[in-house]
Amino acid sequence: MQHDSVRYLKLVLLFMCVTSYAMGQNIEKSVLDKMLSNYYSNGNEPGIVVAISQHGQIRYHYAVGIADQKTKQKITEKTHFRMASVSKQVTAQAICSLFAQGKLKPTDQLGLFFDNLPLALKGVTVAQLLQHRSGIMDYEALIPSDRTAQVSDRDVLDYIRQTDTVYFPSGSQFRYSNTGYCLLALIVEQVAKESFAGFVKKHLFLPNGIRDGIVYSMDSDILNRAFGYHPKEDTFVFADQSVTSATQGDGGVYLSALEYHQWANFLLHKRFSEALVQGFLGKESIPVKDGVSYNLGWFIYPLEGNRLFFHSGESTGFHNIVYLDQQKDLIITLFSNRDDLLIGDAFDALLAILKLPKPMGPSAQNKSVFGWLNAIYAN
Repeated sequence: MQHDSVRYLKLVLLFMCVTSYAMGQNIEKSVLDKMLSNYYSNGNEPGIVVAISQHGQIRYHYAVGIADQKTKQKITEKTHFRMASVSKQVTAQAICSLFAQGKLKPTDQLGLFFDNLPLALKGVTVAQLLQHRSGIMDYEALIPSDRTAQVSDRDVLDYIRQTDTVYFPSGSQFRYSNTGYCLLALIVEQVAKESFAGFVKKHLFLPNGIRDGIVYSMDSDILNRAFGYHPKEDTFVFADQSVTSATQGDGGVYLSALEYHQWANFLLHKRFSEALVQGFLGKESIPVKDGVSYNLGWFIYPLEGNRLFFHSGESTGFHNIVYLDQQKDLIITLFSNRDDLLIGDAFDALLAILKLPKPMGPSAQNKSVFGWLNAIYAN
C-alpha cells in the first residue's frame, strides 16, 4: 500500500508540474489550452477537466469551471465526476476478477443466479452480457411513466422478470444494453457474497491506490463531488440525478481525472496482458460497425497492429469520453459536468491537434467520435 501512496503522490505532483512533452513529440501547452478555451473558458459555470498521460506520467491537463454552483467549488484534477457508461469497464473487470478466482465462468447462464426468469432469458450467458449480445429489453423502456423513485439494479432484475419479450435470440447479434451491465453487478454480488460497491473498492480500487473513487449509492458521501448541470437558454440548471441515475453496474462509478488515469494504467499495464482478458479483447470481441468491435466495457478499433480503446459516458448533467492507445501507452480523458454536447467537438479538435486517429474506419472519419458513440447507444 505504501507503494501505491508514493505513486499517487507522484501523479499529483505531475499534474501540478505539467510538461510540454507528449507522445514522442513536442506539444505546446498553450496550443491545447487555446483550443480548449474555445469550448470551455468560463470559470463561473460548469466545465471540464482534460488530462493526457503516457507511460504512467501525466503530460498535460486543463481544468476550468465549477463543480458545484452552490459552493462555487472549482473543478480540479481531484474532482469526482459521474463516469456514466465509462463505468461499464469497471463492472467488466469485477467480473474478470471472479473469472480469475475460479468463482465464475463466461459460459455461466443467468438461470444459475436468478430465479423466476422468463424462459428466453435463462440461457443468457455472462459472456453475452459483457458483449451486449443478450437481447434483453432495455430497462428504461420498462419503467412506468409515473415512477419518481430512483431505479436500482435490483429493480432492473424485477422489471425483466415481468416480460418475456427479447430483441433477438441471445448471442445472435449486438445491441448496446444498460440492462446487461446492471445484471452483471448483481451477479458480482451473488457470487462474491458482498455488495458490488464493496467488491469494486476492495478488489479493484484500493489495490491500485484509488482511495476516494466509489460506486455510487443514494447515501454515498462523495469527496470533491462535481454535480451535473443542463444548459437552459443562457444559464445552467441543476440536473444531477434522474430516475435512472442510481443503478450501479451500467453507470454508477465516480472517479477523478487523476484516479481514472491510475485505473487506466492498471488496465494497460496489467489487466490487458492477462490471457483471459486478451481473448475477450481480441478474437472474442464482437463486431459493431465501421471496423469497431466491443467487449469488457470498451469499443475497440484495430489499427496497424495497434488497438485503440474508447468509450463515452452520457447521463443527465454529465458527458465524458476516454481514449486509450495501447501501443503508445497513451491515455486521454475529458470529464465534464454539463450535458450540452460540447465535448464532442472539443474531443475531435484535441485528436486533430495531437495528430491522433479517430478510432473508427475510413468511412466514419468525417463523424464526431462522441456522436458516433451516441448513435450506437440509441440502437
